[in-house]
Amino acid sequence: MPGTSVAGSYAALMRRHGVARTFGLALAGRLTYGLLPLTLLFTVQQATGSFATAATAGALNGFAALSMPVKSRAIDRHGQRVVLPLIAVTAAVVLGSGVVLARSGVTAAPAWWALGLAVGLASPPLGPCMRAQWRALVPDHRVPAAYALDAVGEETLYLLGPVLAAGLLAVAPAYAGLPVAAVLLVVGAAGLAASPVAAGIHVPVPRHAGAGPLRHRRFRGLLGVMAAVGAVSATIYAGIAARALAAGHPSYAGLSEAGVACGSVIGGLVWGRLRPSWTWRQSLTCLLAFLGATLLAASLVDPYGPFTASLAFAGLALSPTYVVAYRASDLLVDRAEVVEAGTWVNTATNLGISLGGAASGLLVGRAGAHAPTWAGAVIALAGVAMIVGRRGPAADAVTGARPPRRASDRSG
Repeated sequence: MPGTSVAGSYAALMRRHGVARTFGLALAGRLTYGLLPLTLLFTVQQATGSFATAATAGALNGFAALSMPVKSRAIDRHGQRVVLPLIAVTAAVVLGSGVVLARSGVTAAPAWWALGLAVGLASPPLGPCMRAQWRALVPDHRVPAAYALDAVGEETLYLLGPVLAAGLLAVAPAYAGLPVAAVLLVVGAAGLAASPVAAGIHVPVPRHAGAGPLRHRRFRGLLGVMAAVGAVSATIYAGIAARALAAGHPSYAGLSEAGVACGSVIGGLVWGRLRPSWTWRQSLTCLLAFLGATLLAASLVDPYGPFTASLAFAGLALSPTYVVAYRASDLLVDRAEVVEAGTWVNTATNLGISLGGAASGLLVGRAGAHAPTWAGAVIALAGVAMIVGRRGPAADAVTGARPPRRASDRSG
């Protein structure tokens, strides 16, 4: 049965030496990314009595996350065992200072803004570090399946994190979530640092790497596409909220978001199993075309139920898009730059999410609740045009079958 073979494929990955422990601990650390936004927001709001102050602290936290590529470059140069625990301990100290501020009754906005900024600056890049380890933990031809499992795990954490935050908020002050986040980050970083392959994935940095992976033209093109993907994601969730409000049932938004997440999880698992032998350009072209077509269909649907179903169908393309992007980033940069490159993929996506979210808010005010969804379709199809318009060698990245061997590839 197909479902059984898919499950067996991923089970075989987890049985490899060191995989289950490393991946499990890394996921525990990455749970923080779903837990922390709500925890930080309500900690600041409860301390200051101002939602505006809390939102500003959250925005500064997001802005400071742009420092992730810098931390990733340090990890590429000095190794995960050296740098990652230092960053995680620093993050734990910063989160602990938030507890001290809250319990001390500090209400000054600048203090909480500084905390939000510091949390973002200190957050460790656990996701890119785990993907770097996947490349050493599994054979090269199994990396796409490993990335699919990783993307599905991360998607699940973004569902569980807010649920955990809500549970903590129901029984304790908001700042109680900060030490929980600190412990999770330290556990995740320790798990990655203790991995049997953590020391072996460190490689010398080339002398010409001053600009890092951004000096590679095709990699910059990939980042442009992923910024578009981030913008599309923002329009999906903005469209869900706007349509739910327009229908008079805000609670529907939660069901619709869960539908998109379920579609993404299914799509990621199936994609990792199929591993089509396409270049990254071909893969992203097909995925974005599918995403654009399904969003266009969703924008034309009025009843909320079919709208939700259409979005869940569109969600099938989300996780595979990240799987392809992360694998492409491995192959478009030098071997010593893979952690930083993966972090740049996340950074470009987050930038697209920020811009797409802001634009969606304006669109709803000017063109109505349907506007974000059709805007997402337009952006996705523009991403297709962006890929088709940039020519390159067919060997840029093969996302399914084993890629051509080259100096920048990491063998399994």
